[in-house]
Amino acid sequence: MIDSGLASNVVQARFHASQLISASVDRARAAVATYNNAIGERHRNTEKIAGCIPPLTECYFSNLVPSSFDHLISDYTQILSTLLDCNVDILLAETLSTIREAQAILRSLHNIQNQKMEKRIIIPPIWMSFTIHDDQPTMLRSDELLEAACVSIIEEATNLNLPLEAIGVNCSTPRAISKAVPMLTQFTEGANIKVCAYGNCFKTTTSEWINSLGEDCTAEQQTNTADSCSMEYDEEGYMLPEVYAKFACEWAQAGADIIGGCCGSRPMHMKKVVSALKDYR
Repeated sequence: MIDSGLASNVVQARFHASQLISASVDRARAAVATYNNAIGERHRNTEKIAGCIPPLTECYFSNLVPSSFDHLISDYTQILSTLLDCNVDILLAETLSTIREAQAILRSLHNIQNQKMEKRIIIPPIWMSFTIHDDQPTMLRSDELLEAACVSIIEEATNLNLPLEAIGVNCSTPRAISKAVPMLTQFTEGANIKVCAYGNCFKTTTSEWINSLGEDCTAEQQTNTADSCSMEYDEEGYMLPEVYAKFACEWAQAGADIIGGCCGSRPMHMKKVVSALKDYR
């Protein structure tokens, strides 16, 4: 028996979540319009808006991810339905720590597509990005192999006839990403799928952050993250933009097609990356 008050609260929470998602897309579109008006018609580019499908729990704690596909699909269906109604250009599922999250997202999209066949809904390009152990970049934070994640979602997307355009890694140290990108290219080249990469820019490592919470962490949460050189960071603990740009060039050289910034990245980081990649290419 379901408590009617609890059910009402869930419905209300989901309604507010959809409102927030829609408002975010509206603000992104307004920012694009403001930018295009500022630079003028002759210099205008075609900016795309990516709708984020985030982890449903704290991304570094993979053991908190619901084990039930029904639970995952229910929550992801609401997020995805709202983003599709907002007509975003890209669906970006990011900072996923388990394979089942990615599978649930793809299955949710397939269900939505089947439910709305009369509307001939068009699924935009899908980007899937995982967070990996900083000291073991061959593994997701769930200890599942990155290779297995790639093979699984490529197969799932193919079977469900969904437009998987890119697979990547994010929310990890730049050094870890430098080691992961060459592995990704091995599994994406034959499938004609792009590789995306965007790392964290702060000095505090994952293990330091987790320990600061005072949690009784399990072994898989206590990752001994990649070493860092203090000269690579400013006095506030942010990676220097020129250092991050060097890592970005490493990723491009290793085969990354889509490059950006994750936690701790700032406009100055992206400016350096854009400049460095122009020179690199």
